[in-house]
Amino acid sequence: MSIDNLTGHISQRFDDELDAVKGQLTAMGGIVEQQLGDAISALLNADLPLAEKVVKKDKSINKLEVAIDEDCALILARRQPAARDLRFVLAIIKTTTDLERIGDEADKMATQAINLSEEGKAPHGYVEIRHIGEHVARMLSEA
Repeated sequence: MSIDNLTGHISQRFDDELDAVKGQLTAMGGIVEQQLGDAISALLNADLPLAEKVVKKDKSINKLEVAIDEDCALILARRQPAARDLRFVLAIIKTTTDLERIGDEADKMATQAINLSEEGKAPHGYVEIRHIGEHVARMLSEA
């Protein structure tokens, strides 16, 4: 028996459930990252269709958060994880909440872009927004 066989769980289903939740979290992170980039772009370029797309997609991020939370709750109830696995599931729950909040902020930025565009006050040339947006996107990508 090799040491590699000792890293998994007795129940393959448990490993599969953890992998599935991790995959959902990764997918959610990608969606939120795209939303943030689109919201910044919509704000800087007065791109009304892109801003509306961001606002519409916010609901899917919210639904994904609920789905991941439910899956984590089921894992906690069924498997009663301990030590490393418990910390892993709790970290996913916290990260999901943070990603959903970032999605909400992207939605607010897109809504602001829509409002500014409708008023004819699009912030063309706002260098500060571009730099801050790039910094935030880089931080999210590296997280």
